[in-house]
Amino acid sequence: MPGKNGLPGLKGDIGPTGPTGVPGIPGSQGPNGFAGKPGIPGERGLPGLKGLPGPIGPKGEGGLMGLPGLPGQIGSPGSKGEGGIPGQSGPRGPAGIPGMQGSSGPIGPQGLPGLKGEPGIPGQPGKSINGEPGLIGPIGLPGVSGPPGLNGQPGLPGPPGPPGPPGIYSEGTIAGLHLPDGGVEGGTVGNGKSGKPQYGTGELSAKVAPAFTAILTTPFPPSGMPIKFDRTLYNGHNAYNPLTGIFTCSLPGIYYFAYHVHIKGTNIWIALYKNNVPATYTYDEYKKGYMDQASGSAVLELKENDQVWVQMPSDQANGLYSTEYIHSSFSGFLLCPT
Repeated sequence: MPGKNGLPGLKGDIGPTGPTGVPGIPGSQGPNGFAGKPGIPGERGLPGLKGLPGPIGPKGEGGLMGLPGLPGQIGSPGSKGEGGIPGQSGPRGPAGIPGMQGSSGPIGPQGLPGLKGEPGIPGQPGKSINGEPGLIGPIGLPGVSGPPGLNGQPGLPGPPGPPGPPGIYSEGTIAGLHLPDGGVEGGTVGNGKSGKPQYGTGELSAKVAPAFTAILTTPFPPSGMPIKFDRTLYNGHNAYNPLTGIFTCSLPGIYYFAYHVHIKGTNIWIALYKNNVPATYTYDEYKKGYMDQASGSAVLELKENDQVWVQMPSDQANGLYSTEYIHSSFSGFLLCPT
């Protein structure tokens, strides 16, 4: 403490602090100070942790359709599906064009030969040296042809003979010559003696000439094989076999064959065969509610053991019809030997 009108005195040492007094009663809050200026923005803090996903919002409107993408690669084939339920049968379509001819089946076995005929009645003995010739017995079946001989020199033509009387051609009668047993007497050669019939220059014996007519008793026979016309009206020489439907030539010559058939239910395609080769075809397109007819014929040259028959080549055109009173038939006969 300074002295009076003197220099200040020296500061004494601070004494020890006394004990803290009792806190006073809080004073009332003073008035708010003036608003301070905004502080400078602090640096950006680190990103906080990812919050929990919010609830799913309502479905938005569909966007515009984009351009089509490039086609993808072809996938592997899937497994085979189960079979569906069979549908109802549709209406039958029109018949198609007959197909190509298939291969013919094997020809059936040859029939057994017929029994040998009884020998003819021997002729009556002649009278003395210049007696009249006896009656000639019936002509037998032709034998097996031998090997051909050498051709001889042609002879000089003979003078024409006088015309003979008109002949009568019936059973057991040729050119007015009769035999009691129904046989056929041969013609006469240049020396006046009896001989064999001269084929191509005279009458032909009905006992020798093959001819037949056979009818079908059962409708719709199978196709692809000879048709068995099983009931014969005439079968001279037994050259036609009703068990196989095949005619086998036993006498070489020029023959005429014909068939007449009825059609019902479907179309028909039928052919005349010679040795497994078709000679003529006949086709008829059937009209529902009607009965059609078709026929065919041909002249053929046959050698010994040649075979001829009638056959339907296709299963799709086999409407051959025949009953007891509606007959389909097959016929053939020898025109002249060769």
